[in-house]
Amino acid sequence: MKKALLGLGIIAALTPVMASAEGGYLGASYGRTEVQLTGAEKAAFNDLGFSEIDEVDQGFKVFGGYRFHRNFALEGFYADLGDAEFSNGAVTIKSATDGYGLSAVGLLPVTEQIDLFAKVGMFHWSVDATSNVNISAGDDGTDGTYGIGAAYNMKTVSLRAEFERFDIGGDDVDMISAGVQINF
Repeated sequence: MKKALLGLGIIAALTPVMASAEGGYLGASYGRTEVQLTGAEKAAFNDLGFSEIDEVDQGFKVFGGYRFHRNFALEGFYADLGDAEFSNGAVTIKSATDGYGLSAVGLLPVTEQIDLFAKVGMFHWSVDATSNVNISAGDDGTDGTYGIGAAYNMKTVSLRAEFERFDIGGDDVDMISAGVQINF
């Protein structure tokens, strides 16, 4: 991941365009993910003997988009939302979630260098669950996603921080991330 970010930084140094101008962009972000299990879901896992629940992991996202106007962009992305792990001492189940999507992004330039943004879109997800007793299962679907964030724009590079929520078949996975965006 560090090599990918370094490569994006080198490309950015070679691309002389203002970040808030119209045009394309590519980027990557890395951060913390958390599955938002309801109290009833946690109780159901506990009833099955799964008292050790790890809902927090690390995830990453790669994205690309086009800024059509200073206030509007479309963004495609791939997101790996990490793993959730459930254990009862003898059996451990690990559930990995990833997928791809498309979001409409509304931008509010606050200053020449700072943009606030909100996004809403669709996310096609896949969940693969495996266990240490050779049992596996999977599911996929398409649900909504939304988020908010801020970007600090330099000539060819933008630094982003954002919060996103992904609906995964009725459950939510939150991602708080920081990343770099190359503007061209």
